[in-house]
Amino acid sequence: MEHTLWSVVLAAGQGRRLSSLTGGVPKQFWRPAGGSSLLDETLSRLSPLCPASRTVIVMDSGHLKYVSARPDYTTRGHIVLQPADRGTASGVLLGLLPILAADPDATVLLTPSDHGVRNGAAFRRGVLHAVQHVQSVGGIVLLGVAPTTPRDDYGWISVGPEGPDGVRRVEAFVEKPHAVMARRLLASGAVWNTMVMVARVTDLVGLFRRHLPDVTPMFLRAAAMPASDRCAHIADLYPRLPARDFSRDVLAPASGLLAYTWPSSMGWMDLGTPERLNEWLRTTPPAGTAVQASV
Repeated sequence: MEHTLWSVVLAAGQGRRLSSLTGGVPKQFWRPAGGSSLLDETLSRLSPLCPASRTVIVMDSGHLKYVSARPDYTTRGHIVLQPADRGTASGVLLGLLPILAADPDATVLLTPSDHGVRNGAAFRRGVLHAVQHVQSVGGIVLLGVAPTTPRDDYGWISVGPEGPDGVRRVEAFVEKPHAVMARRLLASGAVWNTMVMVARVTDLVGLFRRHLPDVTPMFLRAAAMPASDRCAHIADLYPRLPARDFSRDVLAPASGLLAYTWPSSMGWMDLGTPERLNEWLRTTPPAGTAVQASV
């Protein structure tokens, strides 16, 4: 059975080390030379897959001034605000709440907002391949990128043999390996971890229930509330939440995860540090903006 595709864009946090490079503006909102921001690029990349009515953008409450400066963000998705930073796991759960309330049978595309992607069409083809697998077979599919170098500043996914539809089993996660390990991972066929994933919302919730049983029920109670009550509940809930990391505390201990690999020709980069963002700006061909629009 085919289910509606929603997207959750994580624009909260996104790296405080970039403040000097971006003039104090969080990098996902920074518009170099007046061009597009990383959040703009992410939303444009997703719009052929998910209209604004099925896009959720997770921000920190401190980001409201950037929303006020660019009111078009409110027309590009449902904005949900984290009252405080309690880690990426809480941010993902918060982004799932509007979907659970509106469309509990939905398929969800989850993506950070601090990536550079040169070929948006290749990005979408990979997402649709993962969506087809999820909707026909099931499972939680992470999207990796075929590596070109043994980068020791990226997360990696060790994967099993390729299945008939190109999907593989996830065997292990390795976060920022030392240089020797990075070379071994490259030689072994491991892939760069983008933290983009596709799954049914119920499967994601099940993953949270298994690995964060202390936090998940507090969020699920909010999903059953009217939207106005939900906001007040979240504001009361956040100060009491423990900090949890989505990658470390939810994905790393999980079993049965799957992976699909984008080709290196898609032109992907994680822009989570000043060094990587500078590298991207130096090597991306100009296209009217400093952060190139996807095509």
